[in-house]
Amino acid sequence: MVWNLSFCLLVSSFLMLVGCSPRIDHRGKLPDLAEVAKIKSGQETKEDVFRLLGSPSSTTLFDENTWIYYYKVTESLSFFKPTSLEQKLIMIRFDATDKVKEVLIQTNPEEEITPSTEITPSAGYNHPLLHQIFGNFGRAGRKEDPKRGK
Repeated sequence: MVWNLSFCLLVSSFLMLVGCSPRIDHRGKLPDLAEVAKIKSGQETKEDVFRLLGSPSSTTLFDENTWIYYYKVTESLSFFKPTSLEQKLIMIRFDATDKVKEVLIQTNPEEEITPSTEITPSAGYNHPLLHQIFGNFGRAGRKEDPKRGK
């Protein structure tokens, strides 16, 4: 009986320790740096870069002539904040003729790259909550007046 209890305690403690092992996450796509070194400003086009490195992780929002290849390795343990082990950023800018204008490589960026928390304003309605909830009652089956917008 004591043997069974100690065996169960040993197995359960082993399973708990295994559950606390760190999890390694790889995010993004890291092109081969030797391939990136082959890219010369003013010589390669978007098509050449696409053939060498593949599609980018993202492009900038307002300028499609900037391609970003981003790679990050993080380690997370249980409920603790993940720590960054490795982070690489490759940014390639193209000119108006789709030729490479600039290649920027950061093999270990100093600061964490975080998404912006700013809100883009949008045109729309700013109705109070009760109006949003009850605003459509009585509108079903009624023809709208194009002059009044109702």
